[in-house]
Amino acid sequence: MLNIELDYQGKTLTTFETENEQISIGRNPKNDIQIDNPAVSNSHAVVKKVMNTYFIEDLGSTNGTFVNEKKIDKYELLDGDEVIVGKHSLKFHYINKAGTNQEDFDKTVILDTRKQKELLVKNC
Repeated sequence: MLNIELDYQGKTLTTFETENEQISIGRNPKNDIQIDNPAVSNSHAVVKKVMNTYFIEDLGSTNGTFVNEKKIDKYELLDGDEVIVGKHSLKFHYINKAGTNQEDFDKTVILDTRKQKELLVKNC
């Protein structure tokens, strides 16, 4: 699942949680994420899910789309990425079924050393 936090001047305006394959972003009210600001194009950007990975693509917007302060045409979104659209920022977080973010999910569990050694000896 994808969690998107819409911020303006350091304040969170709203949060979206979605598993949709495509999320449109722009000023037009028909967008999934509408940003009512003249610096945002009507159809500014789109987020697409391919397998379990999300990509963001600028749709030829007037002011561009930036990920972590770099202008992009298309970009693979990673957990924690910040996207700038006009004067707003969108923070992206992957949430797994257990309700934790991708960073927690990617951590390796540390096993009890004594038990691990016993298992390794037993299986050799």
